[in-house]
Amino acid sequence: MLPKRYRLRRSADLEKVRQSGRSWRHPLVILTIGENGLDVSRFAFIASRRVGNAVQRNRAKRLLREAVHQHLPEIKPGWDCIFIARAPLPQAAFAEVDTAVSQLLRRAKLLKGTERTGEGK
Repeated sequence: MLPKRYRLRRSADLEKVRQSGRSWRHPLVILTIGENGLDVSRFAFIASRRVGNAVQRNRAKRLLREAVHQHLPEIKPGWDCIFIARAPLPQAAFAEVDTAVSQLLRRAKLLKGTERTGEGK
């Protein structure tokens, strides 16, 4: 479980990120980010009914949550991140999900040691 200060909970915050944020896609997950102006990055995990039944949706969110939790010390502060599960995610092994999250964070330049300049891809 992520500590409370790292959770993105309010609908208004989620909507702001989805409307004005930037997205990156992977076959297992979509990452949308937006600046939050805080000293921590916050995260939300979404799994729609397209992903599967309640058990599969909860598994997808647990896998994503744990992958982000492992990368938490490496993630730059000041960003709101929404991870949206795609249909194949519940059947994926944790190693695949961890790799997908890592690739997306690297592409979004959210890992420490990567420079974030403008809106580059």
